Amino acid sequence: MSTVSRELRSTNGKPNLVYCSGKGTLGSYPFNHPQYRESITDFMRLAEKKFAVFLVRGADKHIGNGVFTDGYRVTRGTFKRFNKKIYARVVFNKAPLKSNGGRDWSILNQWQLIQITDNKWRTYQLLKKFMKPTFRTTDKKSFAAALKKIKGERVVYKPIHGSEGKGIVIGSKTVVAKKLRRYDGLIQEYIDTSSGVPGVCRERHDMRVLLMNGTIVQSYVRIPRPDSHLANIAQGGRMLEIPYSAIPPAAKKIVKQIDRLFRHISPRMYAVDFGFEQGRPYIFELNPRAGFPYKAWKRYYHHWHQSLLKTLWSALTH
Repeated sequence: MSTVSRELRSTNGKPNLVYCSGKGTLGSYPFNHPQYRESITDFMRLAEKKFAVFLVRGADKHIGNGVFTDGYRVTRGTFKRFNKKIYARVVFNKAPLKSNGGRDWSILNQWQLIQITDNKWRTYQLLKKFMKPTFRTTDKKSFAAALKKIKGERVVYKPIHGSEGKGIVIGSKTVVAKKLRRYDGLIQEYIDTSSGVPGVCRERHDMRVLLMNGTIVQSYVRIPRPDSHLANIAQGGRMLEIPYSAIPPAAKKIVKQIDRLFRHISPRMYAVDFGFEQGRPYIFELNPRAGFPYKAWKRYYHHWHQSLLKTLWSALTH
């Protein structure tokens, strides 16, 4: 597709930023979630200092080359229908949009990064030295064969894609085999996180480290309910924010090694989820679409927004 002029990709002298979220209405997820709506709106107010901000609901509105059929113009945190084409200079890709950007527009995150970080099998193939043994299953026969290769009695089944703990089954080999109805996913050796994160907590956990352009922007530990192994906030887990200084050095080292593999992709934003077993960190998964922080999460709220704006602004130089 032909190049679009810089003037079309700007409004009133500011480059156009398109927040492309999942398909829906203005009031559907994530905007029907009060904490997310507040956080996203606060970020958009901040972004207006540098960008002309637009919201587009659904990747199907993209007609190529960073051009969208319609959406909403965001001004001072309010949303007004915009029934004309929107020419993006930068796209914040939450849909996700299957694109790597173009000569005169950029995207966070690019599809080449999402294909790895949002696919648990591809993540394992790239990062297996930091993960527990994992096997791909497609049917009952391959599932049974994989179970025999797993050490110990407890295992984890995960869908290839997904977030918020959806579709994950944890338990003994017998229990997991009885519960499963679909086998197209992964079987993984269980990570016993009951000894906690060194210097942070002494409970079962999931520790998240979020990076933007290779810099750690946020870190926190999610702790599951006593009757659950799923620490996701959506599954009822509670969150404990931790400062950069409290992140165990072993996890920082792994994060640095991972980001070297992605440094050719810019801008980039993703989270690394860890579980510690007897002091050793193992990767659970990567996440390219970490949710906006709640205002109640005081340590990182404004820093997160400012870092995201800086990361999106950096796209103008790539």
